[in-house]
Amino acid sequence: MSPRRAGQIHRCLNCRLNLHFCVCEHIRPIEVQTNVSLIVHVSELKLTSNTAQFVQKLLVNKAEMFIRGKMDETFDSTPTLQRTGRPLYLYPHEDAHELNGHFKEKFPGPYHLIIPDGNWQKARKVRHREKDFQSLLAVKLPSEMVTQYKLRKSQYPQWLSTFEATAHALGILESPILRDELMEFFLLWVKRTEQARSGDFSHIQ
Repeated sequence: MSPRRAGQIHRCLNCRLNLHFCVCEHIRPIEVQTNVSLIVHVSELKLTSNTAQFVQKLLVNKAEMFIRGKMDETFDSTPTLQRTGRPLYLYPHEDAHELNGHFKEKFPGPYHLIIPDGNWQKARKVRHREKDFQSLLAVKLPSEMVTQYKLRKSQYPQWLSTFEATAHALGILESPILRDELMEFFLLWVKRTEQARSGDFSHIQ
């Protein structure tokens, strides 16, 4: 049996990695003040490379998924917008404000991050299609940030995964220590996933 097929059979039901590379022991609750709402396209739910799942697993009681794109079902934005905190729509639209110290002075928290999740084509359309999101304050990350997500091809290095975008946004809005804690897990997960895909059982760390 090929390593790839074996990995599919012996897969952890929680982190969805081959049991030899499971990262569940590193999934520990991280305390944050900011509410995080992940607007996830239904097509992402079946993908093991989806990063929003880990935002929800680590930010216990603060991160929630709201699924859109289901067949014959209209997305309802009401549950998302009922969550507390100043709503910030995180996507680099043309009218987006850069997240930095000046932004925090002008728009003080507490905050509610609303983040579209999916490939970049799908994520870009969310705000256009969901009218209730169009009036929200759009924000973006500083342009010098580049992705370390190697599991999917990215057209531009500034196109961060959902997990990375969440980590860096919280690093600005709350604490760089929080960002580093989230990214430490993320980089471990990326490394373990690469090893699982290659069938490399010799360097599990």
